[in-house]
Amino acid sequence: MRKVLTFEEQRAKALARAAEWKKRAKPPKESKGAIINAHRAFTKIISFAVYRSGCPDPKGYHEYLAPNMNAEDIGREARAALMASRFITPDDPEWDAIMRWPTPEEIKALNEAEKARAGVKTLKALYNGAGSVTLTLQDAKIRLKPWRYRGRSSWEGIRGHEDTVLPEDVSDEAFGKAILDALDISRSA
Repeated sequence: MRKVLTFEEQRAKALARAAEWKKRAKPPKESKGAIINAHRAFTKIISFAVYRSGCPDPKGYHEYLAPNMNAEDIGREARAALMASRFITPDDPEWDAIMRWPTPEEIKALNEAEKARAGVKTLKALYNGAGSVTLTLQDAKIRLKPWRYRGRSSWEGIRGHEDTVLPEDVSDEAFGKAILDALDISRSA
């Protein structure tokens, strides 16, 4: 007869399996990341702390800029955000403080601050006509991925859309043009 494990025993067993899997897993390739959220009242560009995925980096690039930037300006600012991005490993002392998603209270405070900045009262008004693009720099290539707004301040991928890939040394103007095109795709998705 098989022994029935208690919840604590099952949890300990699962954690041990996860720790063993993590030890054997190959570390991800080093990369950098940033996000551009373009609202009608402002453009927000944030750098990420990256390991397998990215989280906003409190010590990185975080700027609110004009809503109607030209290609060269947005390309320059996006490159600055990518260069400020950090690749953080689990043994970094800042790991627990940085590699986490904001709490619901932090998200609510951010939404309230952004609504005030935009001069609107609702999230619907804040995100009306907004676009979002993530940037990933890996292996000397920059990948631009536009996102579709799905409501309640959340985004999802665009089905059937191919990401734009540019060389790392692309000019700021060409980089900015690709970003503006991706933001147009995001807004119209």
